[in-house]
Amino acid sequence: MNTKAFFPNKTTILDSFSTSKFFADLKPQHKLIQSQTWADSHIDLLALDLKPAANIVTIAAGACHALAYLSAKPAAIHCVDDNPAQLALLEIKAKALIHLPDYDAVLKFLALPHQTDNLKRYQRHLRANLSDQASHYWQKRNLIGRPRYFAFSENLQEHGYYNTSLRALRFLLTQLGARFDKLQQAKDLTQQNQIFEQTILPALQNHYFLFLMRRRFVLNRLGFNQNQITRLKNANQDELSQILIQRLRRLLCDFSIQDNHFAQQVIGQTYQIQQQQSLPLYLQKEVFPQLRQYAHRVHPQQNRLINFLQQQSEQSIDAFVLQDHLDYLHPDDIKALWQEINRCAAPGAKVLIRSLGTQLPLPQLVFQNAETSWQTNALRNQELQNKDRCALYGSLFVFEKIAKI
Repeated sequence: MNTKAFFPNKTTILDSFSTSKFFADLKPQHKLIQSQTWADSHIDLLALDLKPAANIVTIAAGACHALAYLSAKPAAIHCVDDNPAQLALLEIKAKALIHLPDYDAVLKFLALPHQTDNLKRYQRHLRANLSDQASHYWQKRNLIGRPRYFAFSENLQEHGYYNTSLRALRFLLTQLGARFDKLQQAKDLTQQNQIFEQTILPALQNHYFLFLMRRRFVLNRLGFNQNQITRLKNANQDELSQILIQRLRRLLCDFSIQDNHFAQQVIGQTYQIQQQQSLPLYLQKEVFPQLRQYAHRVHPQQNRLINFLQQQSEQSIDAFVLQDHLDYLHPDDIKALWQEINRCAAPGAKVLIRSLGTQLPLPQLVFQNAETSWQTNALRNQELQNKDRCALYGSLFVFEKIAKI
């Protein structure tokens, strides 16, 4: 297999998109933003209902979702982002699935903290199989002189701009009295709710915490740009801080902590490898053989989404996973992007959209097309949203392309 195919030979640094847009104002350019995807891959697969040999386009993000799609035996998964750090993360995760000796080695490399043997695994099995761009990223040293690949010997889930911000926020809440450790001891949802009310909610309602949640620079640091802040406010008449508290309550109270790796990461708990159902789908043992077989079909693309789609043939894409990308775009940009999606979408193609707000981030004018139409099922969308264990988004929409007769 030609491992250099993971990155194109020629790349162009283009306008911000995806995870580069994720952090406004204070975000460092071309640094790792997130080490995992904050979207439930189980829900994605239910929503998309992918058929074998599907051609998929998605943002790269933390790569967890894209790798999970390999369980559907796709023809190709094009992961688009203009941030080379996120693409380097995607590549090393995919190469780990292919080149590490077995499932246990993959689990130790990608899921377990404090694994010094991961440095040997990187040198023996992965470094020579990385593209030049990805190898350069992981070999580069940080401010204290350690190569970036040392992240895999520590706790990968604690690395990244978003994760650093989350860790700081968790520390602050702990200083204000939050007892996240007690949630890990809960035996059922009733106990989780009681613990949340008694030991976490008071810290979230602390005046100092609420003051910080009203500061734009804090929200920027946590990953919200002005468009998303506006969408969150439009989702409810409550203050933004109250909306965030409601989302956090749902994350920590509506799903079993033991089965929810999103909640585990928020409260500072590492992946619970003894409980397979709590792991991200791409790390579960039952899908490992398929992921190992098809991981070479993941193709990182350093580009803007609209530019990438402009290079694709008509009716060539079966699924588009936009995550919350539309939250960041001006209506005119959304219209231009949707025109390309409409052109590239094969009959029956599906588009998955998430938003921090509760309203569809698509103006009606994008559906004014004489030749094709897009349909969605509001009840099904809400059903999927209710099952999404990430719980931090306010809405989820699935559109299917229908040819007009």
